[in-house]
Amino acid sequence: MRDVGQYNRIVIKVGSALIAQPNGKLNQEILAAICEDVAWLLKKDKEILIVSSGAIALGRKKIKTSSNLTLADSQAMAAHGQIELMLAWKRQLNKFSIPIGQMLLTPRDTEIKISSQNAKQTVTKLIQMGCLPIINENDSTATDEIKFGDNDLLAAKVAKLVNADLLVVLSTIDGLYTSQENIFSKKSGVLVTEVSKINAKIKKMAGEASYMGKGGMISKIEAAEICLKNNCVMVITSGNNKKPIRGLSKRKKSTWFIKK
Repeated sequence: MRDVGQYNRIVIKVGSALIAQPNGKLNQEILAAICEDVAWLLKKDKEILIVSSGAIALGRKKIKTSSNLTLADSQAMAAHGQIELMLAWKRQLNKFSIPIGQMLLTPRDTEIKISSQNAKQTVTKLIQMGCLPIINENDSTATDEIKFGDNDLLAAKVAKLVNADLLVVLSTIDGLYTSQENIFSKKSGVLVTEVSKINAKIKKMAGEASYMGKGGMISKIEAAEICLKNNCVMVITSGNNKKPIRGLSKRKKSTWFIKK
Protein backbone atom coordinates (compact mmCIF):
# COMPACT_ATOMS: atom_id res chain seq x y z
CA MET A 1 0.00 0.00 0.00
CA ARG A 2 1.24 3.47 -0.89
CA ASP A 3 -0.01 6.98 -0.30
CA VAL A 4 -1.57 8.46 -3.45
CA GLY A 5 -0.87 11.89 -1.96
CA GLN A 6 2.87 11.51 -2.60
CA TYR A 7 2.35 11.78 -6.36
CA ASN A 8 1.80 15.05 -8.18
CA ARG A 9 0.85 14.38 -11.80
CA ILE A 10 -1.58 11.49 -11.98
CA VAL A 11 -3.16 9.84 -15.01
CA ILE A 12 -6.36 7.93 -14.24
CA LYS A 13 -7.48 5.32 -16.75
CA VAL A 14 -11.10 4.17 -16.55
CA GLY A 15 -12.06 0.96 -18.35
CA SER A 16 -15.09 0.34 -20.57
CA ALA A 17 -16.65 -2.22 -18.24
CA LEU A 18 -16.69 0.37 -15.44
CA ILE A 19 -18.25 3.09 -17.57
CA ALA A 20 -21.03 1.02 -19.11
CA GLN A 21 -23.03 -2.13 -18.58
CA PRO A 22 -23.26 -4.70 -21.42
CA ASN A 23 -26.55 -3.14 -22.60
CA GLY A 24 -24.91 0.28 -22.94
CA LYS A 25 -26.44 1.75 -19.79
CA LEU A 26 -24.15 4.11 -17.87
CA ASN A 27 -22.79 2.99 -14.49
CA GLN A 28 -23.79 6.19 -12.69
CA GLU A 29 -22.67 5.23 -9.17
CA ILE A 30 -19.21 4.17 -10.29
CA LEU A 31 -18.66 7.30 -12.35
CA ALA A 32 -19.89 9.47 -9.46
CA ALA A 33 -17.43 7.83 -7.03
CA ILE A 34 -14.52 8.34 -9.44
CA CYS A 35 -15.43 12.01 -9.96
CA GLU A 36 -15.65 12.56 -6.22
CA ASP A 37 -12.12 11.20 -5.87
CA VAL A 38 -10.92 13.37 -8.76
CA ALA A 39 -12.33 16.45 -7.01
CA TRP A 40 -10.54 15.36 -3.82
CA LEU A 41 -7.22 15.08 -5.67
CA LEU A 42 -7.64 18.46 -7.36
CA LYS A 43 -8.26 20.08 -3.98
CA LYS A 44 -4.89 18.70 -2.94
CA ASP A 45 -3.33 20.54 -5.90
CA LYS A 46 -2.63 17.39 -7.88
CA GLU A 47 -2.47 17.58 -11.67
CA ILE A 48 -4.97 15.09 -13.05
CA LEU A 49 -5.59 13.64 -16.50
CA ILE A 50 -8.27 11.08 -17.28
CA VAL A 51 -8.02 8.49 -20.03
CA SER A 52 -11.53 7.17 -20.46
CA SER A 53 -12.76 4.22 -22.47
CA GLY A 54 -16.46 3.58 -22.95
CA ALA A 55 -17.48 5.29 -26.18
CA ILE A 56 -18.19 2.03 -28.01
CA ALA A 57 -19.90 0.53 -24.96
CA LEU A 58 -22.19 3.54 -24.49
CA GLY A 59 -22.89 3.63 -28.21
CA ARG A 60 -24.80 0.37 -27.82
CA LYS A 61 -27.57 2.02 -25.80
CA LYS A 62 -29.44 3.64 -28.68
CA ILE A 63 -28.02 1.82 -31.68
CA LYS A 64 -28.87 -1.85 -31.99
CA THR A 65 -26.29 -4.19 -33.52
CA SER A 66 -25.21 -7.78 -33.12
CA SER A 67 -23.06 -8.73 -30.15
CA ASN A 68 -20.13 -9.44 -32.47
CA LEU A 69 -19.16 -6.02 -33.80
CA THR A 70 -17.04 -5.65 -36.90
CA LEU A 71 -14.25 -3.09 -36.84
CA ALA A 72 -16.42 -0.71 -38.88
CA ASP A 73 -19.31 -1.24 -36.43
CA SER A 74 -17.03 -0.38 -33.52
CA GLN A 75 -15.81 2.79 -35.18
CA ALA A 76 -19.37 3.92 -35.87
CA MET A 77 -20.37 3.12 -32.29
CA ALA A 78 -17.41 5.13 -31.04
CA ALA A 79 -18.44 8.18 -33.08
CA HIS A 80 -21.92 8.08 -31.51
CA GLY A 81 -20.92 6.94 -28.03
CA GLN A 82 -18.16 9.54 -27.60
CA ILE A 83 -20.84 12.21 -27.26
CA GLU A 84 -22.60 10.18 -24.57
CA LEU A 85 -19.29 9.54 -22.82
CA MET A 86 -18.32 13.20 -22.55
CA LEU A 87 -21.81 14.20 -21.45
CA ALA A 88 -21.62 11.61 -18.67
CA TRP A 89 -18.29 12.98 -17.41
CA LYS A 90 -19.51 16.57 -17.73
CA ARG A 91 -22.68 15.94 -15.69
CA GLN A 92 -20.79 14.33 -12.83
CA LEU A 93 -17.89 16.81 -12.75
CA ASN A 94 -20.26 19.77 -12.94
CA LYS A 95 -21.30 18.84 -9.40
CA PHE A 96 -17.82 19.91 -8.30
CA SER A 97 -17.57 22.88 -10.71
CA ILE A 98 -14.78 21.13 -12.64
CA PRO A 99 -14.64 22.12 -16.32
CA ILE A 100 -13.42 19.50 -18.80
CA GLY A 101 -11.64 19.45 -22.13
CA GLN A 102 -11.92 16.59 -24.61
CA MET A 103 -8.84 15.23 -26.36
CA LEU A 104 -8.95 12.46 -28.96
CA LEU A 105 -5.55 10.88 -29.52
CA THR A 106 -4.03 7.75 -30.95
CA PRO A 107 -1.04 5.92 -29.46
CA ARG A 108 0.89 7.12 -32.52
CA ASP A 109 0.09 10.74 -31.65
CA THR A 110 2.16 10.31 -28.50
CA GLU A 111 5.17 9.13 -30.50
CA ILE A 112 5.35 11.39 -33.57
CA LYS A 113 7.37 14.49 -32.65
CA ILE A 114 5.02 17.23 -33.90
CA SER A 115 1.83 15.49 -32.76
CA SER A 116 3.24 14.67 -29.34
CA GLN A 117 4.45 18.23 -28.83
CA ASN A 118 1.02 19.58 -29.73
CA ALA A 119 -0.71 17.09 -27.44
CA LYS A 120 1.61 17.89 -24.54
CA GLN A 121 1.15 21.61 -25.09
CA THR A 122 -2.64 21.24 -25.06
CA VAL A 123 -2.60 19.15 -21.87
CA THR A 124 -0.32 21.66 -20.17
CA LYS A 125 -2.52 24.58 -21.13
CA LEU A 126 -5.71 22.83 -20.02
CA ILE A 127 -4.20 22.09 -16.62
CA GLN A 128 -2.97 25.67 -16.27
CA MET A 129 -6.50 26.89 -17.03
CA GLY A 130 -7.97 24.61 -14.39
CA CYS A 131 -9.63 22.43 -17.02
CA LEU A 132 -9.53 18.66 -16.60
CA PRO A 133 -8.28 16.85 -19.75
CA ILE A 134 -10.32 13.77 -20.64
CA ILE A 135 -8.60 11.67 -23.28
CA ASN A 136 -9.89 8.83 -25.42
CA GLU A 137 -8.54 7.16 -28.52
CA ASN A 138 -9.76 8.67 -31.76
CA ASP A 139 -11.57 5.43 -32.60
CA SER A 140 -13.29 6.79 -35.68
CA THR A 141 -9.95 7.07 -37.48
CA ALA A 142 -7.62 4.80 -35.49
CA THR A 143 -8.03 1.18 -34.52
CA ASP A 144 -5.11 0.28 -32.24
CA GLU A 145 -7.01 0.34 -28.96
CA ILE A 146 -10.20 -1.08 -30.48
CA LYS A 147 -8.33 -4.21 -31.52
CA PHE A 148 -6.23 -4.52 -28.38
CA GLY A 149 -5.83 -2.44 -25.26
CA ASP A 150 -9.07 -0.77 -24.15
CA ASN A 151 -6.90 2.37 -23.76
CA ASP A 152 -4.42 0.71 -21.38
CA LEU A 153 -1.53 1.28 -23.76
CA LEU A 154 -2.73 4.77 -24.65
CA ALA A 155 -2.88 5.65 -20.94
CA ALA A 156 0.69 4.46 -20.41
CA LYS A 157 1.91 6.43 -23.41
CA VAL A 158 0.06 9.53 -22.23
CA ALA A 159 1.67 9.10 -18.81
CA LYS A 160 5.06 8.95 -20.52
CA LEU A 161 4.24 11.98 -22.69
CA VAL A 162 3.29 14.24 -19.78
CA ASN A 163 5.93 12.88 -17.38
CA ALA A 164 3.32 11.62 -14.93
CA ASP A 165 4.62 9.97 -11.77
CA LEU A 166 1.55 7.74 -11.28
CA LEU A 167 -0.87 5.90 -13.55
CA VAL A 168 -3.99 4.59 -11.81
CA VAL A 169 -5.72 1.88 -13.84
CA LEU A 170 -9.29 1.41 -12.65
CA SER A 171 -10.59 -2.01 -13.64
CA THR A 172 -13.36 -4.42 -12.68
CA ILE A 173 -10.92 -6.60 -10.71
CA ASP A 174 -8.55 -5.81 -7.85
CA GLY A 175 -5.30 -6.34 -9.71
CA LEU A 176 -3.00 -9.02 -11.08
CA TYR A 177 -3.78 -12.54 -9.90
CA THR A 178 -1.39 -15.47 -10.04
CA SER A 179 -3.72 -17.11 -12.55
CA GLN A 180 -7.05 -16.42 -14.22
CA GLU A 181 -8.66 -19.19 -12.14
CA ASN A 182 -7.73 -17.34 -8.95
CA ILE A 183 -9.60 -14.13 -9.82
CA PHE A 184 -12.71 -15.24 -7.93
CA SER A 185 -10.84 -17.17 -5.24
CA LYS A 186 -10.65 -15.95 -1.63
CA LYS A 187 -7.35 -17.69 -0.98
CA SER A 188 -4.56 -15.55 0.39
CA GLY A 189 -1.56 -14.99 -1.81
CA VAL A 190 -3.36 -15.25 -5.15
CA LEU A 191 -3.35 -11.46 -5.68
CA VAL A 192 0.06 -10.05 -6.53
CA THR A 193 0.39 -6.83 -4.53
CA GLU A 194 3.69 -5.53 -5.92
CA VAL A 195 5.71 -6.04 -9.09
CA SER A 196 9.12 -4.49 -9.71
CA LYS A 197 9.93 -6.12 -13.05
CA ILE A 198 7.88 -7.48 -15.93
CA ASN A 199 9.15 -10.93 -16.87
CA ALA A 200 7.78 -14.08 -18.50
CA LYS A 201 6.31 -15.28 -15.21
CA ILE A 202 4.32 -12.07 -14.73
CA LYS A 203 3.06 -12.15 -18.33
CA LYS A 204 1.80 -15.72 -17.89
CA MET A 205 -0.41 -14.59 -15.01
CA ALA A 206 -2.43 -12.32 -17.29
CA GLY A 207 -5.86 -13.66 -18.21
CA GLU A 208 -8.03 -13.13 -21.26
CA ALA A 209 -9.73 -9.89 -22.24
CA SER A 210 -13.20 -9.10 -20.92
CA TYR A 211 -16.30 -8.86 -23.10
CA MET A 212 -16.66 -5.07 -22.90
CA GLY A 213 -12.97 -4.23 -22.75
CA LYS A 214 -10.70 -5.95 -25.23
CA GLY A 215 -7.50 -5.40 -23.30
CA GLY A 216 -7.89 -7.49 -20.17
CA MET A 217 -4.86 -8.01 -17.95
CA ILE A 218 -2.56 -8.65 -20.91
CA SER A 219 -2.59 -5.06 -22.10
CA LYS A 220 -2.32 -3.78 -18.52
CA ILE A 221 0.93 -5.68 -18.10
CA GLU A 222 2.24 -4.12 -21.30
CA ALA A 223 1.17 -0.72 -20.01
CA ALA A 224 3.02 -1.39 -16.77
CA GLU A 225 6.12 -2.28 -18.78
CA ILE A 226 5.99 1.14 -20.47
CA CYS A 227 5.55 2.87 -17.11
CA LEU A 228 8.40 1.04 -15.41
CA LYS A 229 10.75 1.95 -18.26
CA ASN A 230 9.86 5.60 -17.77
CA ASN A 231 10.03 5.77 -13.97
CA CYS A 232 6.28 6.08 -13.60
CA VAL A 233 4.55 4.07 -10.89
CA MET A 234 1.41 2.21 -11.96
CA VAL A 235 -1.34 0.65 -9.88
CA ILE A 236 -4.25 -1.57 -10.89
CA THR A 237 -7.26 -1.48 -8.60
CA SER A 238 -11.00 -2.04 -8.76
CA GLY A 239 -13.14 0.91 -9.75
CA ASN A 240 -16.07 -0.76 -8.01
CA ASN A 241 -14.81 0.37 -4.61
CA LYS A 242 -16.63 3.23 -2.87
CA LYS A 243 -13.46 5.31 -2.83
CA PRO A 244 -11.53 3.80 -5.73
CA ILE A 245 -8.62 6.25 -5.61
CA ARG A 246 -8.73 7.80 -2.14
CA GLY A 247 -8.94 4.33 -0.62
CA LEU A 248 -5.75 3.11 -2.26
CA SER A 249 -3.65 4.17 0.72
CA LYS A 250 -5.55 1.79 3.00
CA ARG A 251 -6.61 -0.89 0.55
CA LYS A 252 -4.67 -4.12 0.47
CA LYS A 253 -6.34 -5.33 -2.71
CA SER A 254 -4.43 -3.73 -5.56
CA THR A 255 -1.30 -4.36 -7.60
CA TRP A 256 1.47 -1.76 -7.60
CA PHE A 257 4.14 -1.72 -10.31
CA ILE A 258 7.16 0.02 -8.80
CA LYS A 259 10.68 0.01 -10.19
CA LYS A 260 13.34 -0.71 -7.58
